[in-house]
Amino acid sequence: MKPAPAIELPIAQIRLDGGTQPRAALDFDAVYAYSEAMEIGAKFPPVVVFHDGENYWLADGFHRLKATFAAERDTIRCEVRQGTLEDAQWYSFSANQTNGLWRTNEDKQRAVKAALLHPKGAGLSDAQIARHVGVHHDTVRQWRAKLESSCAIRKMTVRTVTRRGKTYQQDITHVGRRQSPPPAAPQAPEPSPARAGQVPNGNAPGQGKLEALLRAVQTIVDCGIAARNLARQMASRADREHILRLMEKTSEFLELCATEARRPAGLCARSPYAGDAGDRPGVAGAEPPQPARQ
Repeated sequence: MKPAPAIELPIAQIRLDGGTQPRAALDFDAVYAYSEAMEIGAKFPPVVVFHDGENYWLADGFHRLKATFAAERDTIRCEVRQGTLEDAQWYSFSANQTNGLWRTNEDKQRAVKAALLHPKGAGLSDAQIARHVGVHHDTVRQWRAKLESSCAIRKMTVRTVTRRGKTYQQDITHVGRRQSPPPAAPQAPEPSPARAGQVPNGNAPGQGKLEALLRAVQTIVDCGIAARNLARQMASRADREHILRLMEKTSEFLELCATEARRPAGLCARSPYAGDAGDRPGVAGAEPPQPARQ
């Protein structure tokens, strides 16, 4: 914006009570130094005021105005801009970034907080407010999180965006969020390949355990070791106590299986192995294995 021509205005007509002072406190040492410099003829830039048709609102130059008053002057040079009190407030948040009395960190934080609470900052992003105030965008982000958590401001859902000369409102509800992939369709389990000694597929409860038992029994039969010798070999292992506990758990079930097997229409009659018994060593009806010839 092109600076307006400076004019002299009575200090008494300039209002300082519009919330346009973003600094945490005035530096009265600077006020005193400015007033002494003015008394010996030093020239200072004009202060910035906004005129809303009725009042002149000071937006930049609080130290200079106080120094001018301390130098016993009734008027001060002003750059007058047309605008409302809100315009003056918004402008004041950006004052003293590169000239005048350096801002303290407290001054910057005060300006950031005021900008986030201001109507003109409601739809702006962290980066846009950071550029206006003259701070890093992380400072704005941290203050926004504090104000949102305390419900001082509403959580931002839209922001004002200007691109290619057009200004519009952008919904940012889902900005930065990764969309969850659609749930995969349930895959039917592939049938397990048939194994030797496995009973036909079925849905009866305990079917899997029964199949595992039959495979284990078939393996024991195929190994050609007498049951008594196998039991002695198992009892001599280092984990003998564990083996004995397992045997106690299964002994009753094996006795039940043996009783059922002795019945004419028992398990053996219904087993998939109840075919030609002579094809499998160790099965009822098969000839016992012949000892090897010497």
